[in-house]
Amino acid sequence: MKIAVLMSTYNGEAFLNLQMQSLSEQTVVDSITVYIRDDRSTDNTINIIQKWEKKIKIILIQGINKGPAMSFWDLLKYVPGEFDYYAFCDQDDIWDKDKLEIATGYLNDDVHLYTCNCRSIDANNNIFEKKRRKEYPVISIETLFVSGVTQGCAMVFSKKLKEYICNLHITTIPMHDLIVMLYALQMGRVYWDIEPHFSYRFHSNNVIAKEKKKVFSKLLTTVRRWDKNKNVSMSNVATELLAQVTINNVETEKFLRQISNYKKSIKSKYLLLNNKKIRSCNQRALRSFYIRIILNYL
Repeated sequence: MKIAVLMSTYNGEAFLNLQMQSLSEQTVVDSITVYIRDDRSTDNTINIIQKWEKKIKIILIQGINKGPAMSFWDLLKYVPGEFDYYAFCDQDDIWDKDKLEIATGYLNDDVHLYTCNCRSIDANNNIFEKKRRKEYPVISIETLFVSGVTQGCAMVFSKKLKEYICNLHITTIPMHDLIVMLYALQMGRVYWDIEPHFSYRFHSNNVIAKEKKKVFSKLLTTVRRWDKNKNVSMSNVATELLAQVTINNVETEKFLRQISNYKKSIKSKYLLLNNKKIRSCNQRALRSFYIRIILNYL
């Protein structure tokens, strides 16, 4: 068995050592090659990676700064297809020792992508949430266009899925993990494990810090981000998905065409705003979805 772990780093010196240690302690560590693409770090990240090269098989690629989505996507395209399994990995989490062993045990001819729950930790490694998700998410094309159901760092996937994705001409990448999940659903089932097998870190650079902003400032920042990312919008993702693969479910195909056409069609916009299949999504994500549809930012 051969496993490629794909990590993108950027100024990760604060927590990188702990993550590298957790990789070195994997029960299947002898099967692992860690591919790291550094996104032009300016701190001690490279030195930390080079230190761990003595304990883990690491291949380091240093590139221009592209941001996490395209950094991971470049890495996915770069890593050779000789591995049996592939796993995305963030620089600041801590994996359980058996994370990869458990994940690969669920992958088979029908299940090409495994993903799992996590526990939430703070900057000091304190657990403040034993299970980030309390129940199984609804995983479908429709719900994924409203809100992600998992993080990339929870994903382990098969060689077949990696080859399938890399052989397509996919150019719209809002986030690498979302695209992998969407195309995995075209191949078979996705297995979501309700048990947490890693610790996902919240710190000053991510969501918790953003939630402390004032409402107006937060809204303004969000709208600016939507405008900045309009070239990698979900409507473009839908258009590309329809062009790349054959959608076997009639209702799902209709939904994707509505997403693709909603800016030009009042009917499509109306149907999306009244779609019952997405009502199961969390209310915050659903509100964002509706606002983006109304403002033509989806």
